[in-house]
Amino acid sequence: MPTRNNDTIFVKELISNINANLHVAQLARVVFLSENKSRANVQPLALNYSGSKRALLMNVPVGKASQQFIRVGSVVSVLFLDRALANWDGSNQDFTLSSKRMHDLNDAIITEVFT
Repeated sequence: MPTRNNDTIFVKELISNINANLHVAQLARVVFLSENKSRANVQPLALNYSGSKRALLMNVPVGKASQQFIRVGSVVSVLFLDRALANWDGSNQDFTLSSKRMHDLNDAIITEVFT
């Protein structure tokens, strides 16, 4: 019986570790905004379990619909794309993937402005 219990504990820990590295969306505060409002640096609002702030997300693309409302201090939703964003030039053209990364903090986009 102890072996089965260890297997269950292992699987639960594995799932927890996978989920901890799978980024989907976060609320964040805008701390810097480019002049044309197309890029922003944002501070995630949810603290780490230790109570410390999470790392800034830098140079995050801002969706066109959000650009008219966004300002420094705004609370925004930040989504993390399924695939690497590095080779996308902002156009409607197909692009090649720069890596196999998925749901990564480097592939953030701002989709909504709440405040």
